[in-house]
Amino acid sequence: MSWELVEHLKARFPEVEPFPRGEPSPAEEPPAHKHDAAKAPVHHVPGAVVPAGRLMEICRVVRDEAPFLLDYCSLVTGVDRPEAGQIEVVYHLFSMTAHHELLLKVRVPRDDPRLPSVRGIWSAANWHEREAYDLFGIVFDGHPDLRRIMMAEDWVGYPLRKDYVYEDPQWLVDMVEQRRREAGLS
Repeated sequence: MSWELVEHLKARFPEVEPFPRGEPSPAEEPPAHKHDAAKAPVHHVPGAVVPAGRLMEICRVVRDEAPFLLDYCSLVTGVDRPEAGQIEVVYHLFSMTAHHELLLKVRVPRDDPRLPSVRGIWSAANWHEREAYDLFGIVFDGHPDLRRIMMAEDWVGYPLRKDYVYEDPQWLVDMVEQRRREAGLS
């Protein structure tokens, strides 16, 4: 049923971009090289990229209307894409009654990652949005308590951005340098 949700979403909102539907990959055939696996993204969870300006309307529809009835937001996170100058904000939604799921992605500019908060639609988004703010710097307008949740209040920067440079504390700087050496990156 879940891929059918994407078709219903596209019929209702023609501007959404459905994810390319991944074919089931044979688990017994691992990629020949590590990089082969990264060439083509495979989407096992159905979803679509939605325009930022329609996010709130789309979220209300997928929560309230059949066949969606996605009453639970289990995750809000980010994907930093510096090469595209974007951050993708990802919402993982689930229906507790129909037992289907849907991902929504919204692309925002990396230099001003800002979206309206969906906390008023799914209360579970509260801490997820705080985490995405804390680690990626995504600002959720209208969030009732947008502040750091994992890092110290005086932490500088957003540690899950790909260009983040650890400068403090020294033990963390040393650990990052060690892992970069082990990975052959320095």
